[in-house]
Amino acid sequence: MAHHTIFGPIQLSMAVSNKGYFLFFRILLIFLIAVVISDFLLSQIPGSLSRLFENHIPAIVSGFFIALLFGMRVNYFSYEDEYEIIHIRSKSLIFGRFESMAQTRYEFPKRTVENVEVRKFLFQKKLIIHLRTQQGEKKIRKFDLSFVPLSKLNIVFNSLQNICLQNKSSAGSSL
Repeated sequence: MAHHTIFGPIQLSMAVSNKGYFLFFRILLIFLIAVVISDFLLSQIPGSLSRLFENHIPAIVSGFFIALLFGMRVNYFSYEDEYEIIHIRSKSLIFGRFESMAQTRYEFPKRTVENVEVRKFLFQKKLIIHLRTQQGEKKIRKFDLSFVPLSKLNIVFNSLQNICLQNKSSAGSSL
């Protein structure tokens, strides 16, 4: 998303995230865990109320949906390309609390982006970014974008494609 002025192109900051989806699934997970805990607590109360929960059907159903969320691998994704740095945050719904900041936050200069691709599988989308370090090493960063809407995925991909094109044109002009 570059705008041109008489002084040349201006790169605007772009921020994209799937925060709404992630918050929905987080609230759903907390609700399901509360149902499991409530079911076990209510089954311990003496009297007729405990007979309603003696088979633990709500806990079993909630446990099934928790396992389903675990298998779906819901992931938070945030992308910003302000100034000369790209900021990406990627955090798992289930294991996000146990991951260190080094595993969930990625920052790298735009000039290091060499190539970008999106791989789409049946129920999964992956963003793969190829980076070139100052030492000439090639690094690959992969991000799960399964729960990022297609419109936002296209914005991220187009932004990274533009950065790749700018890097190639600046490398070609410097030779």
